[in-house]
Amino acid sequence: MATVPALPTPHDLPTYLEDGARIAGILLLWGILGTFVRFGLTEFGLFERTLWQLGDLLLLTGALNAVLFVLYRVVDYHNRYH
Repeated sequence: MATVPALPTPHDLPTYLEDGARIAGILLLWGILGTFVRFGLTEFGLFERTLWQLGDLLLLTGALNAVLFVLYRVVDYHNRYH
């Protein structure tokens, strides 16, 4: 008969809050940077379309960076308890 491993004990609340704060920080930093490039630098009129696209790229990079962090934490938790 195969034994089923016990579920790992959940982390305490501050651990989850720290991870959430890190994700929020990542999104906030990239969001501010992307918004500044997109709306602040395009006001000068020079290379407006290129800067607009660069702002979009920075916003997308921030979102993908947050997803990458979440995936890293999932793998880290999985490897820690298996």
